[in-house]
Amino acid sequence: MTNRLSAVLLAALAASACATNPVTGQKEYSLMSEAQEIQMGQQADPEIRAEMGVYPDSAWQEYVQRVGMKLARVSERPDLPWHFTVVDAAAPNAFALPGGYIYITRGLLAHLDSEAEMAGVLGHEIGHVTARHSARAYTRGASVGIGAAITSIFFPEAAPYAAAAQTGLGVLFLKYDRNQEVQSD
Repeated sequence: MTNRLSAVLLAALAASACATNPVTGQKEYSLMSEAQEIQMGQQADPEIRAEMGVYPDSAWQEYVQRVGMKLARVSERPDLPWHFTVVDAAAPNAFALPGGYIYITRGLLAHLDSEAEMAGVLGHEIGHVTARHSARAYTRGASVGIGAAITSIFFPEAAPYAAAAQTGLGVLFLKYDRNQEVQSD
C-alpha cells in the first residue's frame, strides 16, 4: 500500500508540474510557477542591492533600464515585471535572477564600447529569464531532494549517502549549464 501510494503521489506531482518553455515551446517538468519566479526575484533583489550596492549614477541607471526594457518588451515574456540595475562592482559581470531581475556591473559597463554591446549582454541575461533557466535549476535541485527523501524512506541505511548526494548535486546545479548559455545567446 505504501509503495502504491508513493507511486500515485509521484505521478500526480509529475503531471501537475508540466509547463511549456516559452522560448523552445517544449513541455518541461517544472516545480516553479511564474508567480514563484517573480517572488524569488523580489525577495533576492534587496539582498543583491545591499551586498553589491547600486551604482549611484542615475543617468546610467536610466539608460540601462531603457535599453533593457526595449529588449524585454520583444522577448518571449514581455509581461514580467522587468528590472535592470547597475550594481557598484568593479568585476566585469552581468547576471539574472528569476522573474525579470537583471544586473550589470559598472565594471562590465567600462569594457563595453557601444549600446549594441550592452544590448547583447542584457539580451543574454533576458534569455536566461525567458527560458526559465533558474526555474529549471530549482526543479532539478528539488527533484534531487525528493529522490533523496524517497530513497531514505525506503532504504534507511542509504540516508547518509542520499543527503551527501543531495548536497553535491545542489552545488552542481547552481550554475547555468553550457546548453543554457548557448540558448541564451
